[in-house]
Amino acid sequence: MGFNINEIAVYDEEVHFKDKLKAGALSYIKRNYSMIDNSDICVFYYSENYVPKPNSNSGTKIAYNYAKRKKKILINLI
Repeated sequence: MGFNINEIAVYDEEVHFKDKLKAGALSYIKRNYSMIDNSDICVFYYSENYVPKPNSNSGTKIAYNYAKRKKKILINLI
C-alpha cells in the first residue's frame, strides 16, 4: 500500500503546525495538543512506570494525560 503524490500533498497541507513553531521550548506540547484535538483515536507507546530524569517531564505522559482528559480513544502499544 502506498500513497500517491496528491495524497501526500493533501496530508502535508492538513498536518502543518506553523502557529506552533514560535511556541518556545515547549512547542512540542502545543504540537501534540493540536494533533490530539484533531484526532478521534490516539496511539501511544507509554508506560506509566517510566520515570523521567529528575526535574523533567515526559512529553508522552503529558500528551497521554491530555488525550485521556479529552476523552479520546486511546491505543497504548505497550
